[in-house]
Amino acid sequence: MPPIAQTLHAAKWQAIETYLADRRPLNYFRHHTVAVENALCAWWAELFSEHEELSLLAIGGFGRKELYPHSDLDLAIAAPHELTDAQHQKITQFIQILWDNQLAPAIKSGSLKQLAESAKHDLTADTAFLETRFLAGSLKTAQNFQILLHNQRDTAQFIEGKLLEMSQRHAKQPAFALEPNIKNGVGGLRDIHTMMWLAKVQNLRADFNHLQKNQVINHIESGMLRSSYRTLAKLRIELHLAAGRAEDRLIFDLQNTVAANLGYGNQAQQAIEQLMRQFYRAAKNISQLNQIIIPMLRERIYVNYPRMTHELDEHYYHINHQIAIKNLHLFEEQPEHIFGIVQKLQANNDVHTIAPKTLRAWWTAVQKLDSDFYANPIHRAQFLSFFQMGTGLSATMRLLNLYGVLAKYLPAWDKIVGLLQHDLFHVYPVDDHILMVLRNVRRLAIESHSHELPFASSLMQGFEKKYVLYLAALFHDIAKGRNGDHAKLGVADALAFATDHRLPENDGELLAWLVEHHLLFSIVAQKQDIHDPEVVQKFCQTVDSTEKLTALYLLTVADMRGTNPKIWNTWKAQLLETLFQAALKYLSGEHANRQTLAWHRKQQAFDLLKQNHDEKRIRQLWQALGDAYFVYYDETEISWQLPELIDDFEQSCVRMKTQADRLHVLVYMRNRERLFTRICRLISQHGLDILAAKALITAHDFILDEFILQLPEQFNGNDMARIQNHLLFQLQEFIQGKRDVSHHAQAPSRRARYQPIAPHIQLTPDTERAEWYSLEITAINRPALLADITEVFAQHKVRLYHAKIATLADRVEDVFLLHCPYLDNTNKELAFQTDLLKVLG
Repeated sequence: MPPIAQTLHAAKWQAIETYLADRRPLNYFRHHTVAVENALCAWWAELFSEHEELSLLAIGGFGRKELYPHSDLDLAIAAPHELTDAQHQKITQFIQILWDNQLAPAIKSGSLKQLAESAKHDLTADTAFLETRFLAGSLKTAQNFQILLHNQRDTAQFIEGKLLEMSQRHAKQPAFALEPNIKNGVGGLRDIHTMMWLAKVQNLRADFNHLQKNQVINHIESGMLRSSYRTLAKLRIELHLAAGRAEDRLIFDLQNTVAANLGYGNQAQQAIEQLMRQFYRAAKNISQLNQIIIPMLRERIYVNYPRMTHELDEHYYHINHQIAIKNLHLFEEQPEHIFGIVQKLQANNDVHTIAPKTLRAWWTAVQKLDSDFYANPIHRAQFLSFFQMGTGLSATMRLLNLYGVLAKYLPAWDKIVGLLQHDLFHVYPVDDHILMVLRNVRRLAIESHSHELPFASSLMQGFEKKYVLYLAALFHDIAKGRNGDHAKLGVADALAFATDHRLPENDGELLAWLVEHHLLFSIVAQKQDIHDPEVVQKFCQTVDSTEKLTALYLLTVADMRGTNPKIWNTWKAQLLETLFQAALKYLSGEHANRQTLAWHRKQQAFDLLKQNHDEKRIRQLWQALGDAYFVYYDETEISWQLPELIDDFEQSCVRMKTQADRLHVLVYMRNRERLFTRICRLISQHGLDILAAKALITAHDFILDEFILQLPEQFNGNDMARIQNHLLFQLQEFIQGKRDVSHHAQAPSRRARYQPIAPHIQLTPDTERAEWYSLEITAINRPALLADITEVFAQHKVRLYHAKIATLADRVEDVFLLHCPYLDNTNKELAFQTDLLKVLG
């Protein structure tokens, strides 16, 4: 290895070893930057001694001396005039040396005019050049370049461009995701960089102390920024070291490693929670400061521009869509204005934000709040008014959460801020999930969003007690993390709130009832046969009024949509609406039992088929299928299946139809061993998700299995026809005995591997029918899981009659209706459950 490379290699390792000893990111940046700079200057001297007019410049992250272990090396090579062929050749050699030494160069080269022109049309390039720092070569060329850039740069346009860029970046990143992006996420390093760029473009030093001296930030904000920056910088260094590559996301694969390396906790889950809480605190601090510092920096540019100002009342005035106070001590002197200014913000459509100095004063007062603030009847009435008004409620609650007001006002809220949910389907911390659910409930009430969910929106817009639903969204998960049933524990919080805020008795009872039962609707819809009258009857014993039914339905829709974008789909929407309609009929007095329902289904099917078939043929079909068919399949399924079967119900067939984003598949063939399992395997080989499945063995020993399938997220709607044709071809070959299905082991997702849950099995005998069982399974989701489960059924001679599949992102909660004459034997039941756990684990 050449001497320069040897020196660089040793210095880089020394920088890492020093960092691992003290975990001080700023020291690491200093040592790493010096090591790289020395090598660059040495190579430059070797290659460019005859090209003294060229200048080597550090730009971007390297320019600000923030060089991470595997960051790109941002450089510019500037020339007074266009580069010659000889200079191009030298630059190519220089770049190759950098790649050979694993420095990942990102180089911009050209004449001053060319580089300046690129900056004029590329905000990213202009931002990188803002960090320009001279390294080697011609100092005069470097100075001329910086003067040229400064003279051509439109400061106001640059600032507006960076703010738009930040807004677009935030829109792509969830507020506080479970796999946050340390660099580009909301409250990440890039937000700090944006503050510094806005300062630097105004000829302020990009330094926290300098900004404090220039009264852009105060000493508390300077300390918070410095601490948060060090936290995020340290996490990003740790990520690069743990991954052995440039990695800016705190992904599940690395969370445990990073947490262990930083010495958090004794157990993996505890360590990860401590790590993530540290990140969330830093990101939240930056988000809080972002709304104060960036407007203040922006205002410096527009200070000489005309302002639209008018007085609102004796305390407030309106300035360019911002609300401001006349007396910056108002919030401390009269605490009712802490909520009062938020009320004005919520009520006035022309006011978009709180002016930065006012926001700073408000936040300072908020940090001094104690229990007396909650006890004040005026403050209670103000807080309740946010929900009663409704307009701007989501933004209001996010503001109160961001600046810690909710945690101050509601002590229970403090325990859920940044609380992770290790259940493999929630993708947000608890507080962020609750605010997402609140947003979803509120959107249902807004007519302009009715196109999203027309049925739910029409119910919400006609619901009288909207504010109770908003409060139910706020309280439904507030008791999570307390080592108990959060739905039941949350009731006490809801009732205390209702009493303290003087809600009418009926409204308080409805609020508490919704909190206690907020999971009921989704459990019944996803885990039980909602076409069974007895299921609906039992559901309505708890949901005993149309008001409760409507409120619970709306809360459930909002909750499921706010859990994980992957979970909500048209199939889930249809399940919930079907249960709502069935319960509404029951509550309206339309009662039925299984026998009468089966008779009605048979009669409806007869009326449908008799138009093209004689009665004898229909009776023969009835006899072949058996009475159980009309119990297990509903009217919609029957009206599709029977016209397809009646012409030749002694022959096997496969039928398919598409509905919205789903594919319905019917497989009808003579019964053989493990058929359901093999069909599931074949489906899984096409990457399709099984949303629901029904399996019936007819009276004449055919299987009649129906599957409802959905394309996984990596596919789009255009893939449906291709996959459908391919699956149809393979299933037809299968029923003809021309295709066997092999078993391929498939791994679960990354999140499931690194945040596993213990599988749970509950086998319950049917109290009314001997040898019948209900099996509930909760486990990590993975491809072909259903096939592996039913393989165990076949091994133990357990017949599957119905499968209710609930796929919740990386988690499954499935319910199976089984028949087996042997499971009343303790040893055989134990063996059955043991084998199930093996395939689930």
